[in-house]
Amino acid sequence: MTSSLLLTTLLCTGTAAHADEMDTSKLYLGGSFSYNTIDSPFGGGSADATGVQGFAGYEMATLEGGIHTSVELGISQTGDFDHTDESISGLWLAAVAEKDLPEINPNLSLLGRVGLDVGDDDGILTGVGVGYRLNRQLQLRGEFVNKDASNQYLASLLIKL
Repeated sequence: MTSSLLLTTLLCTGTAAHADEMDTSKLYLGGSFSYNTIDSPFGGGSADATGVQGFAGYEMATLEGGIHTSVELGISQTGDFDHTDESISGLWLAAVAEKDLPEINPNLSLLGRVGLDVGDDDGILTGVGVGYRLNRQLQLRGEFVNKDASNQYLASLLIKL
């Protein structure tokens, strides 16, 4: 946990130091509704809860093959899981890669993420999903994110500034 917190602090500090050089047209904000599950390690079923999250992102470079990269920082919160009064909340930081799929639909994209959660479910997170651009400023996303102890199914809306 301490190394996770240190890494997040260093990344945020580095980003803040270059804030005066940021291109604000590359910033976006987002919000998500989530369905969260925790599988029992003993095979006795699973517990689930709904949740919400908010995040901010910054578009980075476009790599070879038209892969767009960005970095996102967010906060998430679930309600209480079934049959418990336990919930999960925390901060997370993720690198996101997105590839447009014009062969299928010019507004459709495939995305992947890898990052770090420093909350109740701290550790590495990975995810895959699809995005659909409604227009130049709005995008809908559907994603599956696997965290250390939980899984998230997310429906998100992004707004480019």
